Amino acid sequence: MEDNESLVLKQMMDKSDEVTFIFNPATGLFEYISAAFEHITERKSNELLETPKIFLQLIHKDDLKDTASRMKFLLKKKTGSLLNFRIQFPDRTEKWIRVKIYPILKGNKIQYITGTAEDDSFRKANMISIQKINGWKDSALEILSHDLRGPIGSVQMLASIIAKKMRGNKELLQLTKMIKDISKRNIDLIESLLKKEVLDTAKMEISKERLDVVLEVQQAMDIYIKSQNNISKNIGYTFSHDKIFAQLDGMKFVQIINNLVSNAIKFTKNDGHILLNVDLLEKTFLMTLTDDGIGIPRNLQPFLFNKYTKAGREGLDGEESVGLGMWIVKSLTEGHGGKIWFQSKARKGTTFYVEIPLGVMEIDADPVPGR
Repeated sequence: MEDNESLVLKQMMDKSDEVTFIFNPATGLFEYISAAFEHITERKSNELLETPKIFLQLIHKDDLKDTASRMKFLLKKKTGSLLNFRIQFPDRTEKWIRVKIYPILKGNKIQYITGTAEDDSFRKANMISIQKINGWKDSALEILSHDLRGPIGSVQMLASIIAKKMRGNKELLQLTKMIKDISKRNIDLIESLLKKEVLDTAKMEISKERLDVVLEVQQAMDIYIKSQNNISKNIGYTFSHDKIFAQLDGMKFVQIINNLVSNAIKFTKNDGHILLNVDLLEKTFLMTLTDDGIGIPRNLQPFLFNKYTKAGREGLDGEESVGLGMWIVKSLTEGHGGKIWFQSKARKGTTFYVEIPLGVMEIDADPVPGR
């Protein structure tokens, strides 16, 4: 019976789109690789059975250090694990691979490492697209609200001026009151949309993936830079390395950036400067956002990260404070195992510091030339 069951299982695994494998840590050899390996990697299964190190040759150079370190760690781990990396083909095309690992124990010792591997490119591409769309949506909503609040506030103010000058004209006073009411409703609508976005973000669980911090920051900041003429600020970013890899929730990380940048925009005068810099440290990366705005008064600083904080202030263009932005930034940063702090002087500007663990076995980054 056992032979029949083994034969059925083998036939089933060989017909599956997922790679099934059995690795013997004692010999350092794969004892079984299902047929899907050849379909996914375009390499023969026999090559891997004879020379296990061929597996490392398939992995993308940017993912190799991290994947090799994790594999060494997983050889000693006695619980199930998940591994994500890219493989690269001779024509430079790539595939994302998702590996589920299940150690088989005998007593308290790992006898075999078994698992499945699948082509994860489609899911990964969709996730990246969703992150981009969410990042664009959040920053676009901030920029749009900034652009709309100004003109609507101006209409509201002009209606008040006209009403004061035409106090004897009841019909005109009624019309200007309608204009002010409509303007206020629209401003309230903008504020409620922003508040809903912030609260919806707070409810979502953090789900980390290995991401390039540099790429995530570039994609988020480029939207602001393209709109800097409309918001009348000088916005830029710099990095210590061309690539910095960390375990992050992409959507939540972009939300941290958006909240910090939108806050700087609110309290920086026209033609002011906002700069975001990312530095790679030993086991963390440090994101620093500096502005030369109006700063945070000393008496409000202890309350800045409170939920519905009393440190919330009206922006320079009349933007109302929801009182949640900095609380969200702190919550999302701490959800990544990080910390946030700031330095500020009234009328001289503010610098926020966000430090987040890399969450990888080894530092994996490429220095920026000249730094």
